[in-house]
Amino acid sequence: MTLDGTDDPTEEHEPKPGGRSYLPAAPTEPPPAAPAEVKAEAKAGPVPRGQVAGKEKVQPYITTAVAEAARNAVVATTPYEGGYQSLSDLIEDAIVEKVAKLQRTFNEGNPFPERPRRRIRTGRPLGR
Repeated sequence: MTLDGTDDPTEEHEPKPGGRSYLPAAPTEPPPAAPAEVKAEAKAGPVPRGQVAGKEKVQPYITTAVAEAARNAVVATTPYEGGYQSLSDLIEDAIVEKVAKLQRTFNEGNPFPERPRRRIRTGRPLGR
């Protein structure tokens, strides 16, 4: 099954007449504030070329269907208040929401303890 609920991932969908006007208006309420523990603090001083102050580039692998759905959501919501201006903003909000849920589920709502300062294991997970 695909993200849009259809069984055929190759099925084409025709846009509705009038462009994006068929989209519902985005909620006018601001999104919930991110937990303070998850927000990155901006570093002082000049930012090296190709970097953004207070942000770190991460490159996880996700399925093509999920990536396309995320890109489509950004493009569709950009013109609306509360919509997303970039894929990075959407991904960061999604991670913040998921981390908060994991903290509630597995750590009584508290932040997880800091891990040792080493890289997280990469590559194919064991057993797959």
